[in-house]
Amino acid sequence: RRSKPHAVLSRLHGGKLPNSDRSAATAPARSFSHSEVTGREPPKLSLKYVVSILAYAIVPTLLRIAYAVATRQPIQEAPPPTMLQRLGLAAASAVPARSALPIPARWQILLATAWAGNMISVMVPGRYDGQRAMVQTAKPTVENANLFSPAGQAFIIWAPIFLGELLMMLSVTNLPAVAAIGEAVAPGWIAATLAQISWCGAFRPSVCGPRMLWVPTLLLAATGVFLGVSHRAIRAQGYGWFGNFFIRVPITLHFGWITAASLVNANNWLARRGTPLLVKQVGAYGSVLAAIAAAAYVSATTADPIFAGVVAWALHWVAVDGGRAARGLVDDRILDRIRLSARMGSAVAVMLALASAMGLVGAGAG
Repeated sequence: RRSKPHAVLSRLHGGKLPNSDRSAATAPARSFSHSEVTGREPPKLSLKYVVSILAYAIVPTLLRIAYAVATRQPIQEAPPPTMLQRLGLAAASAVPARSALPIPARWQILLATAWAGNMISVMVPGRYDGQRAMVQTAKPTVENANLFSPAGQAFIIWAPIFLGELLMMLSVTNLPAVAAIGEAVAPGWIAATLAQISWCGAFRPSVCGPRMLWVPTLLLAATGVFLGVSHRAIRAQGYGWFGNFFIRVPITLHFGWITAASLVNANNWLARRGTPLLVKQVGAYGSVLAAIAAAAYVSATTADPIFAGVVAWALHWVAVDGGRAARGLVDDRILDRIRLSARMGSAVAVMLALASAMGLVGAGAG
């Protein structure tokens, strides 16, 4: 059986599963259904899955409160005052204060709720990247050819993102040691998660037709902006090794990937609406430049190498794909030039990541 993270991975993002990178009825070439790719039916939302997600979000906190109640000291009454205390010649006897119960703060409740909502929403069927919508029904043409899309292997990055954000949610809602940084990142992360949930709702034929796919594209862009806010809050707050591994890493991975996914979705929209080939070429080249610019900006302002590393990963898989589904529809020379630009962009992003890791760019460089 497939693990839950893999099941969630196969449902989320950017309009494809492995080898199924053109994902709607107007896609540029025949798309592969989930069952054709994996030999299995696509994962479906089930009561068991919903209960397990809610258990992850709620049970650890309930157990922590139950333990605090079980080990809480009984209320102690103050002893009767002595004669000297009554005359004001001695201080009153101190009574140990009863420890407070670890009731979650409002931001902790909202963060756990947003996490659970996102994990459930990505499993709701009916999106463009679902099995039914992925089966090609329209004849591929130059007009609906997609020139900028990563190979399916790129989406394995969702595995560490999902696992990391699960551990982050459990940490900031249950460990006092990371409560301060958790409270700092919560507003941006919650807003980003709500935008991503909205993307899951909008990225479906029943909600947004091919010409309206700019709406989910903007929702993904908003997700990236809010994750950027959360990412900056991490740097402003400061973090130790625990906060670095369990909070900074998953948020930065998500931030970088959503930035790239927004560009992929924008190119999907251009392809689905029958945009002229020249405009789609500009969109593909512009996406490479935008990805490099984002990596350079984040590297220069935060000195975080992870973001640029994720951009390098995304552009590498765009180059590997090389406009595969558009081959035979679009001149190979056009697709090869776009592949080369993605490959060069990936190399630039790798250099930015290395320079940030070595302290050569970013705050404190030089």
